[in-house]
Amino acid sequence: MFDRLSSQNAKSRPVSRGGATPYHRRESFIPQANRGKQFKWLIYENNGSYNGWFDWLPIWMRVGYFSPFVIVSLMFFYSAIFWYRPQPLHFEATVYETVISGKEVDYFLGRMPKTAAADLSIFLWGIIVVAHAKMTLGSIGAFPISFTGWSWLLLSSRAGIEFAAWAATTHEFLALGKLLAMIGSSIRLVAITNACVVCTIWNFILFPIIYFFSIPAGEKRRSFLKFNFGFFMTNIHVLNFPMAIINTVYGSQIRLFTFSDLWVAYLVICLYSIVYYFVMDRMGMHFYPIFCPRSAFCVGSIFGVLGLYYYLFLKWNELILLRM
Repeated sequence: MFDRLSSQNAKSRPVSRGGATPYHRRESFIPQANRGKQFKWLIYENNGSYNGWFDWLPIWMRVGYFSPFVIVSLMFFYSAIFWYRPQPLHFEATVYETVISGKEVDYFLGRMPKTAAADLSIFLWGIIVVAHAKMTLGSIGAFPISFTGWSWLLLSSRAGIEFAAWAATTHEFLALGKLLAMIGSSIRLVAITNACVVCTIWNFILFPIIYFFSIPAGEKRRSFLKFNFGFFMTNIHVLNFPMAIINTVYGSQIRLFTFSDLWVAYLVICLYSIVYYFVMDRMGMHFYPIFCPRSAFCVGSIFGVLGLYYYLFLKWNELILLRM
């Protein structure tokens, strides 16, 4: 069956460096015992390029078996997330503790602490940026499934949750306030670290690759450059980092990060990798070529990011100690 399919499509399709790759083409299948069903890797018949967006990538990066080194690395990472979960998870609810302790803080216009005002501003700005992009660009369908989108939503959500925690605690809804404060506190490290990684990797690695290798010279390249430095992209790729720093490593409601915070950061990476490798790859979406699972070099990218998160975890604490 595989031989017949390969011969029928040999003239119409480029050949993958990984061979015929029967498990990764939509019309190919793995028989399931006693069911007669078919397992198809690619959801669409698109040669691993959703809407043709990724035709610029070599086909071996879009269609083919995952590198065994990548498979082993992912299994190790997923297992470590399960086995090395801190017991118990603990997140100091700084917003809640500050309010109930009556600790003096700097106020904004004499009504709310400056930290709460900053949280509210970041939350509202996060909504405004996405709403503006939706109205002006027409479609931002890929944004929620991009790592940038996840990072922006975490950044906005953290600010909104911690503002809500302050409001609830101030109005004596103590149980709700403490719960919200703990949730907001738990995503502080991942919010600032994701913002730092997005800002760095996009501007210094991904943007140059896409600009010089994906976009043809001329009007299309000029349009892409204009789009990249427009309102939406500037916010989610540049301003996201300084926004994340506010009230996270600076301000009156700061705390040192613990291994519980680092575990949450790694958990978010784990969840996104599952979406990226087992959903988006099947749709033909390859936003981050340096994490191509068909190349053994991807192992270096994966553990490089994990190491970067640990390094930043240490550096944020050094900055916080200087501020305390």
